[in-house]
Amino acid sequence: MAESKPSPAPPGGSGTNEAQQKRKNVGTACSACKTRKLKCSGTSPCTNCIKTNVECTFDASADKRRRGALKRKVTQLEEKEDLLIQLVSTLRESGTRRTIQLLNLIRSNASLAEIQLYIDTQLKSELEQTPELIEVCNEIQRFEQMGSRSRRRILDAQRASVEPLFRVPAAPWTTVTEDDDHVSHLISLWFTWVHPFYNWIDRELFLRDMQSGSLDSKFCSPFLVNAILADAFAYADSLESDASSRDAAAQGARFYSEAKRLLDKEEGRITLATAQGLGVLWICRPLLKHPSASMTRKDRHGWIHQSQLAYAVQELFPSITAPKNADGEALDLARAANITIWGLFNIAMTHAVSSKKAPLIKPPRKLCLPPITHDLDADLWVPYPTESEKLQAHTLCTFRALCSLNEIAYDITYPHFQGEVSSSEKEKTDELQRRLREWQSDLPPCLKERDAIEVPHVLCLHMYQHTLIITVYELLCKSERNGYSDHRLFHMMPETHQEACLSSARSISQLMRLHRSAWGVERMPQGSSQPINMALLVLLERLDVPENRDAFINLSIAAKAASRRWSSSKAALDRIRTRAIIHGLHLPTETDSLFADFAKQPKNEASDESPFTMAETIDTSDGEGSDL
Repeated sequence: MAESKPSPAPPGGSGTNEAQQKRKNVGTACSACKTRKLKCSGTSPCTNCIKTNVECTFDASADKRRRGALKRKVTQLEEKEDLLIQLVSTLRESGTRRTIQLLNLIRSNASLAEIQLYIDTQLKSELEQTPELIEVCNEIQRFEQMGSRSRRRILDAQRASVEPLFRVPAAPWTTVTEDDDHVSHLISLWFTWVHPFYNWIDRELFLRDMQSGSLDSKFCSPFLVNAILADAFAYADSLESDASSRDAAAQGARFYSEAKRLLDKEEGRITLATAQGLGVLWICRPLLKHPSASMTRKDRHGWIHQSQLAYAVQELFPSITAPKNADGEALDLARAANITIWGLFNIAMTHAVSSKKAPLIKPPRKLCLPPITHDLDADLWVPYPTESEKLQAHTLCTFRALCSLNEIAYDITYPHFQGEVSSSEKEKTDELQRRLREWQSDLPPCLKERDAIEVPHVLCLHMYQHTLIITVYELLCKSERNGYSDHRLFHMMPETHQEACLSSARSISQLMRLHRSAWGVERMPQGSSQPINMALLVLLERLDVPENRDAFINLSIAAKAASRRWSSSKAALDRIRTRAIIHGLHLPTETDSLFADFAKQPKNEASDESPFTMAETIDTSDGEGSDL
């Protein structure tokens, strides 16, 4: 009896349903099918690619389904945890010179790609690898090559669990995004890392008016909000890869373009919010590897004229005094205007010091601030977006101290940068040094205690004082030689002056070490980068001394971290390496990995720059703006 053959499945039967079910469950098509707009089978390789004999590649990150995205995110975090454990184990077991360099590179907040490159180009060639290090290298390479994994930034995970410090709406302040959470996150970042040092915006009044959503507000405007959001993007991600850096820069550029459009729309009309927004743009620098020409140095130099801000300050002067019998709103306006004028003076002074140009704003006539109470439940600071205990911010104390310090800075810099130095001015150097010492001794106890000093903006304040000490000796040396400039001007100083500069540079390094131990180097106030760069140039002249060498290594780590956020900081490191090459100075081997990506050929240096001048490290020759 012949075996019966199974009857073919009827049309629309189980065979067809199985094929349709396979197509239905395909989350994303391969790259080739997407290009040719064909239905993809979802297999690897897919049916179409097999037929046409082409390479079949899938990008799982293109699958926008919630379950798939969450699964990729969890998988990525698990892989990073495994990688971290292996890397820590490697560093614990190894003590070679190159491994120390690897540790310094990691401390500088390097990306996985940079760590991989260093291992490939340095460690592999020197046979210093342990089995554990080889495994780490393989894990990093596997992670970097995984096209199926989404390269989401670490901050995305943080934002999912950390509540923004300040809740504010996106509308009607910006047209760039409608995401209230995203805008709240950026505003929280900016008031955490940028605002406390200069403090030229009354935070409470600004937040009150932004939360109200009223465009008629006196203390908030769309221009000011978009300027802040653009500046905040320097702190918005971990810059884990070139892709994330470009993405952050592109988003920041959109806020910047919106701010520029809104400023043009104001047509010269000066309000308190306009003046405050100009201050934001003055300290705002383009993000690293910016894809848009809208934030280039030439554009900013042509748009934000310094005289524009000076004019805004003059327009605000009538507002700093409240009339008799003034109501609460008038008193708020007078207080906010007074803070803004002094805050903009502080910004102008730090810019003048860094660019070696005469300050364009004179010290205001008076400072009217509310009394300092040191209320334990008010004026608190947390290192957002990291979850941590709240600390006393000492914002008003820091602001008063910075104002008085910049009054001294004005007397230091104005005659020199105006070319009005005389014998009598030279005699004032001892007096200025005395005033700087008295400023230090007259600080309130809250700015001297260890707990307060660890707050980033207080650390920045003390760094700035040491920057001014170095500046006084530099200007004195140049004036004594009647403007004669030499690239080794440092060595023409008396030995006591050299040691004073080196001592201040080491103090800056110690302050930065406190910041790194407390908060890491991923984020720091913008005002920190200039003292770091200046101290590096001073220490570069005496690297034969062990304590100077250690301080140089520590500051190089911080400078490398800053260079991933600000192009001016990257240029500063490049100039330091260039100066070392020109003068035959040997950088510590521990910093090789930090300077490895800069050009090794020496560049021509301007003939009128001193060996440790701030303009050399920061100013990009045409007034881009300072790092302070």
